[in-house]
Amino acid sequence: MIRKISVAILATMVCGAAMAQGLVRAPGRETGPMREPMAPDVNRFGGNLEVNVCTGCNFDEVDGGYYVWGSMNCISPGTTQWIGVPFIARGSGTTRTITAGIELDPSCPTSTTQVTLSIYTNDCTTGPGVVIASGNARVSPGPCITARARVAAALTAGTRYWVVATTNSMQDGLDSIWYGSNQSQIGGNVANGGWFFFNGFVPSFSVD
Repeated sequence: MIRKISVAILATMVCGAAMAQGLVRAPGRETGPMREPMAPDVNRFGGNLEVNVCTGCNFDEVDGGYYVWGSMNCISPGTTQWIGVPFIARGSGTTRTITAGIELDPSCPTSTTQVTLSIYTNDCTTGPGVVIASGNARVSPGPCITARARVAAALTAGTRYWVVATTNSMQDGLDSIWYGSNQSQIGGNVANGGWFFFNGFVPSFSVD
């Protein structure tokens, strides 16, 4: 019962187009002890992974993200939830990897640790258009461990593409969360009462 109420509350927190489409936001998690900062991410073609020197993590687990579900997930069985995020290719060439801040949902006994990461063309009506190339990535329980797939997609500089996380029939049991980027943190200060963080919840990724 508590779980159902929590999900209902989370659903009301989603705003704009996300709310209209019924996407379910995932809560944040407590991170482990602060670690030494990771090596800088290259983001050769695009991305928003960057190391936060305060946490040592290159994505934001604390403020949550979006669920990525297979159809046999524990929160909404029979429903999949797939997520995509756009980027403009910084250069022309063939990609090697997609890296995403996706981890297993700590509140669910997921039955698989695989997710499909893909590059899609852009569709001006729906967002992701046609898949160009895909690869399977292993999803870990974390903390602060990215999912990475080998994906060879030919990209053209200045063109808009999408990084997309989906599940296939072999990944139906996936319960995971695509956490936000450190770059989506925003600072606010109302009536000079002091600064505070809030988050735009842009999924964290890198295309190299």
